[in-house]
Amino acid sequence: MMLHEEREIYETENESMEVVMNFTVVNAQQWKEIKDIYMEAFPKRERKPYFVLRQSVKREKAVLMTATEGNQLLGFVVLIPYQDMVMVDYLAVSSKVRSKGTGSFIMQNVCRQYADKKIVLLIESLDDAAENKEQRAARRRFYLKNGFTSSDIFIEGPSGEMEILNYGGNVSQKESLALQEYALGKIFFKLSKIRVIKKKVA
Repeated sequence: MMLHEEREIYETENESMEVVMNFTVVNAQQWKEIKDIYMEAFPKRERKPYFVLRQSVKREKAVLMTATEGNQLLGFVVLIPYQDMVMVDYLAVSSKVRSKGTGSFIMQNVCRQYADKKIVLLIESLDDAAENKEQRAARRRFYLKNGFTSSDIFIEGPSGEMEILNYGGNVSQKESLALQEYALGKIFFKLSKIRVIKKKVA
């Protein structure tokens, strides 16, 4: 299992203050707090059963990294390495510490740590008719600000229409579907009926 630590002075967008954060592999004492953040951050339709998430980490199929300040858990990211790619499966920041730049801190460390791989993630497609259209747009702006670009690939599955973003190189439709199949497992991937629905030109 990868063991890595980063210590940084991070300047927030809203005010010039120094925040010392650590980026490390999850430890046994953090799982309860991680569950609380996980349940709060993601709606039920987007969550895997929590025990499945823990088993994936235990079997080393997934890597869970945390951002902390002292003894306080600020957020976490779940990563699934596969071939020359890494999927960002979940990224969550505690509601108690928003606006500290934690999300950007996590993503910058992920991109640095996996500099030799293409980093891939899914976001809800922009949709003016969606109830959460502002949240969708804000989420997309966040990742673009952190160096991600659109793959111009859109898929449809249980979570609706999703756009695939990438960092460190463009993924193909074939690669993106192979990564999804590996992340979900062949049975759940087949049941999910995930498919490419369109390809846009940026």
